[in-house]
Amino acid sequence: MAVKGWQVVFRGERIQADLLAAVLQADGMRVEVFGDNAYGVGINLTAARVMVPDEQAEAARDIIRAADAIPSDPEV
Repeated sequence: MAVKGWQVVFRGERIQADLLAAVLQADGMRVEVFGDNAYGVGINLTAARVMVPDEQAEAARDIIRAADAIPSDPEV
Protein backbone atom coordinates (compact mmCIF):
# COMPACT_ATOMS: atom_id res chain seq x y z
CA MET A 1 0.00 0.00 0.00
CA ALA A 2 1.52 3.28 -1.07
CA VAL A 3 0.30 6.61 0.24
CA LYS A 4 1.95 9.70 -1.18
CA GLY A 5 4.04 11.42 1.48
CA TRP A 6 3.96 8.43 3.89
CA GLN A 7 6.22 5.39 4.38
CA VAL A 8 5.63 2.01 5.96
CA VAL A 9 8.05 1.58 8.88
CA PHE A 10 6.62 -1.64 10.36
CA ARG A 11 4.67 -4.69 9.17
CA GLY A 12 3.50 -7.29 11.66
CA GLU A 13 0.77 -8.28 14.08
CA ARG A 14 -1.81 -5.62 14.89
CA ILE A 15 -1.10 -5.70 18.61
CA GLN A 16 2.60 -4.96 17.94
CA ALA A 17 1.66 -2.26 15.44
CA ASP A 18 -0.63 -0.54 17.95
CA LEU A 19 2.05 -0.63 20.65
CA LEU A 20 4.71 0.68 18.30
CA ALA A 21 2.36 3.43 17.11
CA ALA A 22 1.85 4.53 20.72
CA VAL A 23 5.63 4.71 21.26
CA LEU A 24 6.16 6.73 18.09
CA GLN A 25 3.28 9.08 18.95
CA ALA A 26 4.74 9.59 22.42
CA ASP A 27 7.93 10.69 20.66
CA GLY A 28 5.92 13.35 18.80
CA MET A 29 5.47 11.58 15.47
CA ARG A 30 2.38 11.45 13.30
CA VAL A 31 1.42 7.79 12.95
CA GLU A 32 -1.25 5.80 11.13
CA VAL A 33 -1.94 2.09 11.63
CA PHE A 34 -3.60 0.23 8.79
CA GLY A 35 -4.92 -3.31 9.05
CA ASP A 36 -7.83 -5.47 9.98
CA ASN A 37 -9.62 -4.67 13.23
CA ALA A 38 -10.76 -8.23 13.93
CA TYR A 39 -9.90 -9.50 17.40
CA GLY A 40 -9.74 -13.12 18.52
CA VAL A 41 -9.90 -14.22 22.14
CA GLY A 42 -9.30 -10.64 23.24
CA ILE A 43 -5.99 -10.32 21.41
CA ASN A 44 -5.62 -8.93 17.92
CA LEU A 45 -3.13 -10.99 15.90
CA THR A 46 -4.14 -9.78 12.44
CA ALA A 47 -1.63 -8.21 10.07
CA ALA A 48 -1.09 -4.45 10.16
CA ARG A 49 1.23 -1.72 8.89
CA VAL A 50 2.53 1.37 10.69
CA MET A 51 3.03 4.42 8.49
CA VAL A 52 4.65 7.79 9.21
CA PRO A 53 5.21 10.89 7.06
CA ASP A 54 8.25 10.71 4.77
CA GLU A 55 10.18 13.26 6.83
CA GLN A 56 9.77 11.18 10.02
CA ALA A 57 10.47 7.75 8.51
CA GLU A 58 14.19 7.54 9.29
CA ALA A 59 13.71 8.68 12.90
CA ALA A 60 10.91 6.12 13.31
CA ARG A 61 13.13 3.35 11.93
CA ASP A 62 15.89 4.38 14.36
CA ILE A 63 13.47 4.04 17.28
CA ILE A 64 12.32 0.64 16.01
CA ARG A 65 15.94 -0.57 15.62
CA ALA A 66 16.80 0.65 19.11
CA ALA A 67 13.81 -1.20 20.57
CA ASP A 68 14.85 -4.41 18.78
CA ALA A 69 18.32 -4.13 20.36
CA ILE A 70 16.94 -4.20 23.92
CA PRO A 71 17.24 -7.75 25.32
CA SER A 72 13.96 -9.25 26.47
CA ASP A 73 15.69 -10.95 29.40
CA PRO A 74 16.93 -8.31 31.90
CA GLU A 75 19.68 -10.70 33.05
CA VAL A 76 21.33 -10.63 29.60
